[in-house]
Amino acid sequence: MSGIMHRMRTLLNTQLGRRGYSLKWRPPHLLSSRDQVIELSFATLAAHLMLTTPRPFFIGIGANDGVTHDPIFPFIRDFGWRGIMVEPIPEAFAKLKDNYAPYPDVTLIEAAVGKIDSVGVIYSIDMSTPNSLSMSLHSSFSRDVLLKGRQWHSGLESHIVERQVPIISFETLLRSTKGQPVDVLKIDAEGYDLEILKTIDLEALAPQLVLVEHANIQRSGKIEMAERLSAAGYRVELTSLDMLAYKEGAYRRAQLYV
Repeated sequence: MSGIMHRMRTLLNTQLGRRGYSLKWRPPHLLSSRDQVIELSFATLAAHLMLTTPRPFFIGIGANDGVTHDPIFPFIRDFGWRGIMVEPIPEAFAKLKDNYAPYPDVTLIEAAVGKIDSVGVIYSIDMSTPNSLSMSLHSSFSRDVLLKGRQWHSGLESHIVERQVPIISFETLLRSTKGQPVDVLKIDAEGYDLEILKTIDLEALAPQLVLVEHANIQRSGKIEMAERLSAAGYRVELTSLDMLAYKEGAYRRAQLYV
């Protein structure tokens, strides 16, 4: 019977694998008690990276206020990470400036990132709305992506506004690094993440750790995103919201210290 079950499981995994799924067994108590499960996270990989790079230099695209749901902030606060944060929404950028006043090693840029230097339309929340800052996380080049926030904020649609914002290319953004090698790249652009990633030569930039949101991207886009990261030499993992990518070379060097 065990042989039959093994063949059935193998066949099922083969069929599921063609569609991007896998089937694996776990002890039942681990399925019901998620706090007892070890899961790969940005924090885990960031700590691993710091074994060889104590104060990484980062670029964060889509910063919002730089604190809310931002996985890099604890490393800036506690370990002195240096870098650049980019945020196009004026009210969110003002909050970002306030929050990062104690961190002079982080450069703040008020802009969106796109294919070329220009001015463009971005959709966001009317910031005069009560509790609007909590909704400032939801800003996007796509109005349809922004509307997905209705499940968390009732009446969101009536508060959506168009804004003209400055757009800079990634090449222009890189000039702000003043030649500093980029160790960590974070992209959180509410559905525009893959388009930004396409403008970046990952092999030339060579960040050791990449975090890019995939939550608002179609499945075909997720596949392309993973393929681009893999082709550039990264090991790739998915969380429910983001794609994590870690450079093979950095992984092997850090192993020497574990």
